[in-house]
Amino acid sequence: MHKISLFYLAFTASGMWLMLSPFLLLGGQEALSNANISDAGLLILSGLVALTIAGYGFNKNGLVRLYLGVSYGLILVVIPWIFGFTNVVTAWIAGIIGTALVLAAIYALFQRLPDRRT
Repeated sequence: MHKISLFYLAFTASGMWLMLSPFLLLGGQEALSNANISDAGLLILSGLVALTIAGYGFNKNGLVRLYLGVSYGLILVVIPWIFGFTNVVTAWIAGIIGTALVLAAIYALFQRLPDRRT
């Protein structure tokens, strides 16, 4: 049976959560208000990028995907300050998910590195 990696699970689950969280946590009308539409749109777009990174498998050993995962997680952590999120909930969602993605990618990266103990 094919073993599912933690990296794939983390990026797939977080991508789905980023796409659904504006509607689940902000409510229907509040998510569609003018102040929050940009926050919700950025979270949905971030979820699509996370799903794309999870499905990216063109590299033979997958190191490019892991480096993309680390850099994307760091970008997701700083997105609320770059774009000036108006809602605190969306800023926390981006920060927590970004931190989790960085940790999952670093863990997967250390799993791929060769054992250098002698």
